[in-house]
Amino acid sequence: MMAMLALAFIYANLAACSKQEAPQSAADLSRFAHGGMARLAIMDDAPAMSAQILRDAAGVETDLATLTHGQVSVVNLWATFCAPCKMEMPTLAALQRRFGDRIRVIAVSADEEAKIEQAKSELAELSGGLLPFYVDSSRAIIFEARAPGLPLTLIYNRRGEEVARVAGAAEWDSEEAQALIEAVLAQP
Repeated sequence: MMAMLALAFIYANLAACSKQEAPQSAADLSRFAHGGMARLAIMDDAPAMSAQILRDAAGVETDLATLTHGQVSVVNLWATFCAPCKMEMPTLAALQRRFGDRIRVIAVSADEEAKIEQAKSELAELSGGLLPFYVDSSRAIIFEARAPGLPLTLIYNRRGEEVARVAGAAEWDSEEAQALIEAVLAQP
C-alpha cells in the first residue's frame, strides 16, 4: 500500500512539472477582468473576424478586415435602442483619444435603415465626433460574432484575431481598460 502511495506521489509531481505555461506573448488577458472590465471574457473558440459588408456615414462599403488591417482594434457593436450602448460610447471615445493612432476604435451600428440618420447623429454627439460611423443594417455581424446581446465589444490583435470581448457596458476609460489595451499592444 505504501509503495502505491509513493508511486502516486511521484506520478503527480512528474505530471505537474511537465506542464508548460503559456508563453508570455499570449498574455493571459483575463487578469484584467475586474473593475471597469469586470465583464471581460476570453473565448477559446472565438469566431473569426466578420467579413460582413459595412457602410460608412457616406454609404461607402467596407469591412472590418480593411478597417483594422495590422492595427489593434476595439470593435463596438451598438444600436440607438440600447441604453447601455449609449452609456459606454463616451468612454470608447476617451479610449480612442487616449491611445490615438496606436489603436482603432470602430463603432458599428446595428440600427435598421430607418434609424441610420439618428444613429449617425447620436454617435457624433456621444463620441464628440471622434468615432467614425459604420453600420450593418442586416445585423449579420451580431450573429457572426455570436453576440449574446448589445453592446458587444471585440478586441482584435494586429493579426485580426479576437483576443478578448466584453458583453454589456464597460468603462473603457478605466485603468483596467487602459492596461488591457497596453497588454494587447505589447503582443507580437
